[in-house]
Amino acid sequence: MPFKDEREFLAKLKELGELKEVDVEVDWNEEIGAIAQESLVRGRPALLFKNIKGYRNTHCKRIAMNTHETLKRVKIALGIDLNTSPKEMIQFFREKITTPIKPILVSHGSCKEFIEKGDKVDLFEFPVPKIHGKDGGRYIMSWHTVITKDPETGWVNLGTYRGMVHDHNSIGVIYYPTQHWAFHGRKYKAMGRSMPMAVAIGLEPVTMMVSTTPFPAGVNEYDMIGAIRGEPLALVKCETVDLEVPAEAEIVLEGELLLEPEYFKPEGPFGEYTGHYVSLHSQPRPVFKVNCVTHREDPILRSRMVGVVSPKIATEQGSFLSITFSAVIWNQLETMGVPGIKGVSVAGPGGAIAIISIEQLYYGHARQVAAALWGTTLSSMVGKFVIVVDSDVDIYDINKVLVAVANRCRGAKDVIAYEGTFGGPLDPSNSPEVLKETGEIGRWDRVLIDATWPYEWEPREEWGGLKHPPACLAEEDIMEKVRERWDKYGIG
Repeated sequence: MPFKDEREFLAKLKELGELKEVDVEVDWNEEIGAIAQESLVRGRPALLFKNIKGYRNTHCKRIAMNTHETLKRVKIALGIDLNTSPKEMIQFFREKITTPIKPILVSHGSCKEFIEKGDKVDLFEFPVPKIHGKDGGRYIMSWHTVITKDPETGWVNLGTYRGMVHDHNSIGVIYYPTQHWAFHGRKYKAMGRSMPMAVAIGLEPVTMMVSTTPFPAGVNEYDMIGAIRGEPLALVKCETVDLEVPAEAEIVLEGELLLEPEYFKPEGPFGEYTGHYVSLHSQPRPVFKVNCVTHREDPILRSRMVGVVSPKIATEQGSFLSITFSAVIWNQLETMGVPGIKGVSVAGPGGAIAIISIEQLYYGHARQVAAALWGTTLSSMVGKFVIVVDSDVDIYDINKVLVAVANRCRGAKDVIAYEGTFGGPLDPSNSPEVLKETGEIGRWDRVLIDATWPYEWEPREEWGGLKHPPACLAEEDIMEKVRERWDKYGIG
């Protein structure tokens, strides 16, 4: 059964030993971020901070972090068997999202227990952390969903975009033209209007997974949330803008995004998902003016440790994005009519590396796969490198992928660079000059690594009639006998 709200999810994590409550006093200024980082490195449970310096008598006193950091916690969030493999998780996700379930509108939700408007709005009532040492400020928008609506079509978009507190009622946001909320924003700006906007914080876990997944333009993510949950998500109307938000959110911020440069304020820097700062300088960026705050009694603020924190441990996005991104890419390729897709797996920060297995059907099949992916709106964030392998390669084991690259890829013929595309505005390989030239969109030289056996090769006698060198594994009849006798070997 899906979780009603984040509190149910946190309770389940605690029950299963996957949540640790921190009672000792901690400082919102860098200490919480450092604790979350070290906890990830050590493979510890999710965290609920309950004693934050300076926040004992405020509306909000608690912060939760690291809730999606492992595949086990993602399985708990999805309500699936803990023995489910990554490939099975991807299949689960991609099958679910083919059957959208629209949300329902309810008259009241827990997010309305307290309502503060106008001069009563005070973002400093929330223990917003300064996560990294060189951050430009305190980021209230790091693990949340932004809700906007197309003023012409009514298309509702959910997304996760960073936001830094400027003062008691304004937040500086990062805002790129390739993001879906920017599609909406351009229309409002052309109309001479600010963009109505809401930010929901502290949400049941599926909502957060969907909010950070790059569905194609025009998709209402509320429908996808219902699809994965197997039941509609309950929404309530906002107080001051024509938008609906999750009824059981911990905190909702309502207001308007000021899109004219005259209202911009310096935002950043911020340690991003890549594990790096793009720059240590702030930039003038749009401002979200908060006109109304609603929240639950004693709400729980959500935050996250963004960025790679050790060579082996990634942030909480790393686990579930490998599932959600892979599922969406797989479905998108099949929708575009690309045949023979047998599996998709993303790796690297934000899905920069896409690994795709195919049943090779014709000459140039691998190039078609890469070209199709690069032609989608998903490619603004994914597919800097595309590795295509044959269907006999287990793409969920990176070592086996590397073996295929080593054995089947011919450098001059099978490594293809497609230069000068947009992509990866936060990728540290983009210099400040490149970001300036591209209007902060970023530039990627995309690379296809074709690690399939060459299609044009003919069967050869020295290969036993195969079109490629044969594997030197044990014969299958011997393996069957070994498996039958396995318990007798005493190996365990």
